[in-house]
Amino acid sequence: MQVIFAGGASGVGASCVAINIAEQWIVVDAGVRVDRAADPLPDLALLEGKDVKAIFVTHAHADHIGALPLLHRAFPSAPIFTSRATNLLMEIMLADALKIMNKRAVEEMEIPLYPATLVSSMLSRVRPIPVGESCTLTQLPGITIHTSRAGHIAGAMSLGFASEHESIVVSGDISLTPQRTVLGAVPPDLKHPDLLILESTYGARLHPNRQAEEQRMAQAVAAGLANGGHVLLPCFGLGRGQEILLLLQAAQEQGIVPVFPIYVDGLIRRVCTAYQLMPEALTPRLERQIRKGFLPFQGDNVTFVRDAKERQSIIDGPPACIIASSGMLTGGPSAWYAARLAPEPKASILITGYQDEESPGKRLLDVADHKQDVLVLDGQQVPVQCAVAKYSLSAHADGGELASYSAQLKPRRVALVHGDEDARHALVQLLEESEVLLPTNGDTLDLSARKKSRAAYAYASQPVEKPAAITESLPYGIGEGVIFNASHLEQLWSALALKPSYQVVTVRDLVTIWYGDSAIPEHALWLQDVLDDEQPYDDPFFVPVSEISEAYYVRRTQEETREERLRNLVGRIILLRTNPGAAKPVLCRSIDARDTLRVLFPRGESNDRTRFPLRALLEVIGPLPYEEGLSERETLTTSVRTARRLRRRLSAHELACACEEDTSYTLSDLCELAGVSVHALEERLAVAKLIQQHPAIFTTYDDFIDGEGLIHYGLADTWQEALAEPEQRERPDQNWILATLENYIGNPPELIRRSLDTETGNVTLTFLYPEGAWRRYHEVLDLVAEETGVTVTISSQTPLGELSSFVQKQLPEGLSSQGNPSIFNERKVIRFTCRGSCSEEAVQAAQDIVLDQTGWSLEIVGMAEPSTVPAATAPALSSGAAVNLDATSTRQPVAEHEAIVRARELLNTLAGFRKVGLEKANYTLRVRFEFPDVALQRYSASFAQLEERTGWHVVLYPVTPTQDALVAMAHSLIPDGLTVVGRPSIYWDRQTVGLLCNGSAEIEAIHEAQRQFADETAWTLEIQGLELKITSSISVAEAAHRQDKQDTHAVAGASSAAPVLEGTDGVQMVSAALEVVDIAAEEAMPRVSQPLALAKAGELLSDAQDLYQLSADPKRGNLWLHFHFPDHAREQYAERFAAITAQTGWNVELHQRVHVNALTRIARQLIPIDAHIIGKPLIFHEQQRVTFTGTGIMSSEAQEEAKRIFNEETGWQLELRIPTVEL
Repeated sequence: MQVIFAGGASGVGASCVAINIAEQWIVVDAGVRVDRAADPLPDLALLEGKDVKAIFVTHAHADHIGALPLLHRAFPSAPIFTSRATNLLMEIMLADALKIMNKRAVEEMEIPLYPATLVSSMLSRVRPIPVGESCTLTQLPGITIHTSRAGHIAGAMSLGFASEHESIVVSGDISLTPQRTVLGAVPPDLKHPDLLILESTYGARLHPNRQAEEQRMAQAVAAGLANGGHVLLPCFGLGRGQEILLLLQAAQEQGIVPVFPIYVDGLIRRVCTAYQLMPEALTPRLERQIRKGFLPFQGDNVTFVRDAKERQSIIDGPPACIIASSGMLTGGPSAWYAARLAPEPKASILITGYQDEESPGKRLLDVADHKQDVLVLDGQQVPVQCAVAKYSLSAHADGGELASYSAQLKPRRVALVHGDEDARHALVQLLEESEVLLPTNGDTLDLSARKKSRAAYAYASQPVEKPAAITESLPYGIGEGVIFNASHLEQLWSALALKPSYQVVTVRDLVTIWYGDSAIPEHALWLQDVLDDEQPYDDPFFVPVSEISEAYYVRRTQEETREERLRNLVGRIILLRTNPGAAKPVLCRSIDARDTLRVLFPRGESNDRTRFPLRALLEVIGPLPYEEGLSERETLTTSVRTARRLRRRLSAHELACACEEDTSYTLSDLCELAGVSVHALEERLAVAKLIQQHPAIFTTYDDFIDGEGLIHYGLADTWQEALAEPEQRERPDQNWILATLENYIGNPPELIRRSLDTETGNVTLTFLYPEGAWRRYHEVLDLVAEETGVTVTISSQTPLGELSSFVQKQLPEGLSSQGNPSIFNERKVIRFTCRGSCSEEAVQAAQDIVLDQTGWSLEIVGMAEPSTVPAATAPALSSGAAVNLDATSTRQPVAEHEAIVRARELLNTLAGFRKVGLEKANYTLRVRFEFPDVALQRYSASFAQLEERTGWHVVLYPVTPTQDALVAMAHSLIPDGLTVVGRPSIYWDRQTVGLLCNGSAEIEAIHEAQRQFADETAWTLEIQGLELKITSSISVAEAAHRQDKQDTHAVAGASSAAPVLEGTDGVQMVSAALEVVDIAAEEAMPRVSQPLALAKAGELLSDAQDLYQLSADPKRGNLWLHFHFPDHAREQYAERFAAITAQTGWNVELHQRVHVNALTRIARQLIPIDAHIIGKPLIFHEQQRVTFTGTGIMSSEAQEEAKRIFNEETGWQLELRIPTVEL
């Protein structure tokens, strides 16, 4: 047995251990260091050449999972085993890690460790295993896995591995003391292991009594609030935050401290929601509460913070307790709060967990102890005037508990990891019965030398009391290779319906159940599309979990109880009767005593009450969408306003005519009859409001309680009489629309008229100078239109009298106009004939003012002296002499137009130049190049010259090169003898372009192409699909075997002796001294290698414009082709698909989902701009229909032609809700 300590041995962070047992390699954990003071990663290079069969994860903290995507990239076929709770928590923690890395990439130019696609691929390999059981896995024959509760956080487990003659236990992070969320640790059922790898975080400590420490901390919070200041508790988002929230709530309930408001911010909020989805991983008390519908992390005095506005309002408000991540103040909301509270003498910051030596949290404690003078947060020095204290609420065992844990296992050796030197050396003194090792990062421990002498002892020391069974916690691969669609929902649900422990599943759980080992990352996206868009709305098989997009509740087999129906109202938009005859959409925030609904109103809706009886509930619309960075009120307000706009297009009369008498309908049924989406929340709300507004047409048969959660409607007795009257459509709220407009643009003096259509609410604004007004206000008016749901336009008619008067007032002193001006409407030019003289600068200033305020160009003719400057668009000076730009050199900023002209003259000839724009406020020219990094180095002298000639600052847009530019550059540099196969691959995360090539070329030519590509783009060029033969003695069979084993790779690093390389066309050229390999044997192979198969598919489909991705499933021998419109592709390319199979031996499979962006793009190309499309299109996958809504006009002939072309190109139906006009 061998053990490699790749990370986390001699310190906290980057935990990673590789173990060779029974001649098989496994890896436990792969984390990162969170303090960023040293290399954040474990040394994965130590695993190079190891055939890792499986990866195990002890728990979901970043120092144990942060590098898992990189480990997965090194061993992509290795399954990842962990507890079900850790599986869900990993999705949340890694999503948060990606967000932090992307933020640092923008703010600090720090390269992210990995892209989101790699995380998605890694998560698709996760397989859950039970905790507290012994099991075997088919991937690890001859090894029994023993798991046990670790007591650290939810889902944390210790691992034991035993073969016939070897055994090892990895403790992970453990806590023997029971906490409020989880029970204490229990060692694995594996006595006398050869080695125990034991954490030692607090090996030098003895924890105080936990209950006394909790009470002391709660009282400190209460005292800080009584002192008149806020109290901040920085916490780890996973584990500690949930513990502190529960203990503060308990202290309030028991009367130990008074009731005070608690705000929960950052990652803690999402983890609280996740904990409620994994009751089996929590204490029995919490498990019972959650299964009965009680939500332990919520309460009347607990508020989850969702955006920066709420944070500022908390700081500005009365004293409150704030629980926020991160625990070490390294970032996140806690650092934001700390920077504002530290200078406040009445505020308090209470540290509750481990603080790395380099962390801001440790520096804060040092400042409080007068060991440092100042605290640095987010790069700024912050004075510390607040109260600071530390409380020991650790989730790690202390020295005595760690010694007790070891004593229960009685290991022959103990390796101490995950602790500093003081902690490890102190713990050595407590471990008297075992040999103690203190490995350092990078050490390898070889226990195989003593394996034979211990064989009998090891075998006798590891009896398993009950035989281990092959455990499959979830069904596996039930889809048998069929692509999942809506028709399979019930089959998938049936596989889980009788498993009560799986009330909540993730999308990746479902992918594993359906696809098994053939799963690829795209499967998760496709399956989630079906769950979100194609389930029965009123009785879905899988119900989304609020705030955790990856998780779904599994519909239960038995009828929902009344309590469960009430619990499910929380977080949903409901329609509420607030007054007789008034129905308002609100968010249900909680269910209080006596079935009272506590609700939140949208912005702009004032109501003194926030609690209403259950009988006031009229309809359940659907779950509030979760928008990162938006508060619940903002999200609710946006949904309500969108529904208001949609409702104006609905007709109650038409809906009634579609209904049948004596028939009941649910809201979903009525949505279908109205022709709107059943799944779109705003459209459901629009229909529900329409029904409530027409009581003479529609009636309600039952309510939420009587209808067992579903409300049923039908036609009222008076519906026919009501339809005999003209339909009164809802009129827009004119005052609100005009008030919203004023909030955005105020009352500018040049606005002379506001016209509002009382039927549609559309607004037309008449400005003195519409062109100038459009330049200044068009972006703001788009926001007004989005918020109000009406069209806001600027009249194109210019009041010429006001224009002439204004321009005449701007004529420079010394000039007098002669007669009326000439007005050229089409060119937007106004020309004055003048007498007198003035300076060029005065004329230029007048022209600038006129252009800026009106959008018109001023021309001045007839002057006695040639003292004017050219106008912005049409120079017309009396002398006919134009200013020589090349002769002008000044550090004073020139006029906007002149700056643009000079920039273009200087930059147009430079390679890669695209455009130049300007920022008038700070005299900045923003220059765009295809490859800005190269331009900055190559043309710095030209930019300096431009600044000298214009007086404007020059700034390069930091744009990412376009795919077309990169591909064009790569194609232009390909050496002679090579041809590109298929489409190039763009690796945005590592700035690399990969080309698959056929043919042969010398290495020198390829190296030169790569060098030129780097010089021109600052990117890397990989020429893939090539293989260099080292000797001529390789057999054909061995060559084929090697080709099968390797992926495509670049030629970088090849010999400089200039041998000839050859590509994927089958003949592999070598240097003149080497013989050409006969490929007859390879052609006879039943299936070519994956790179060759992909290359051949790309070659045969090189002209298929709608092919956007190629991928492979090597286990099943399938090539997955992703077309924008698969049904059309199946007919159009049927012969080529057959040719691919014949030439490669691989099956061809088409991804069945249509590419939504391609649908939208083609539709928008067919719809004229006059149609004024609003909002996003509605996609109906089952009906293969896409619906666009517009407020403009489009002739019926044009609509029919667009629908015809759209159907021919996509196979889908195009529905246009646009007013028609007959030509």
